[in-house]
Amino acid sequence: MEEARSSWNTAYLTAEGFECQITLRDENELALAERVDVIIAGITEAGGTPLRRRAFNSDNSSSAQASETDYQEKTYVDSRGVRRCNLRLNNGKRCNTAVVEKDGKYGPFWSCSNYKEHAPAS
Repeated sequence: MEEARSSWNTAYLTAEGFECQITLRDENELALAERVDVIIAGITEAGGTPLRRRAFNSDNSSSAQASETDYQEKTYVDSRGVRRCNLRLNNGKRCNTAVVEKDGKYGPFWSCSNYKEHAPAS
């Protein structure tokens, strides 16, 4: 495939919890912009949300910061100070179960009692 004059690439999370990527190419930049608007509206209407990727975070100036950011995204602290699981379940909803810190073979990690219901990571 020849290189197009313009292209647009995005990643998003479906309402069911699947990570998806879409790339559009066109020789006409204005036509591509119109197609992008239609695609974004369709993704939003279907319940899709933008997927943030580590490479696009401007805060990550080192790989240590990037891995710390990834680690923090798996859990969050609620308004009462309880750390909770932030992963998606098989039904597409957030887990939100309270987690406990455990020591594992590779160091400490946050354990969720609902881990069997988590959607598979892609």
